[in-house]
Amino acid sequence: MKALSGDPSGLLPACTLQLAGKPEGSGPEGRRYHVIAARRSGGCAVFSLEGVDSAEAAKELVGARVFVPPGDLPPLEEGEYFVSDLIGCVVETAGAGRVGAVAEVIQGPAHDWLAIRRDGEGGEVLLPLVSEFVREVDTPGRRIVVTPPEGWLDES
Repeated sequence: MKALSGDPSGLLPACTLQLAGKPEGSGPEGRRYHVIAARRSGGCAVFSLEGVDSAEAAKELVGARVFVPPGDLPPLEEGEYFVSDLIGCVVETAGAGRVGAVAEVIQGPAHDWLAIRRDGEGGEVLLPLVSEFVREVDTPGRRIVVTPPEGWLDES
């Protein structure tokens, strides 16, 4: 499993994994697996799962999205957030007010991007998830305050 953080070490203590489904929609949706063993291999975490006893059974899981229960994850450092906590947060600017809500966090080679679904006129805009533009992240309050570059909202 490839970690969204880029470092799979924090996933290794997981006791349970939940499968969210495969991109093509096939496979065991929502199934929970007990972790028997875990190790790091390159940039990925490799798990042995209870009930997955053969290469054929493991192939059925290839391409699935996998979630780790929050209690099994290491504590976050200052300025770190779980992607799942950002999805759905309201995005607002100090001057223009509410812009929309986070629809997705897209991984990039240098930094991640917030894909923000616009209120009213629809569509999405992208904003780099960097401190220059993201001023405040309040995940309990489901709110992100941004100071985007001039003309950012005019480009969509």
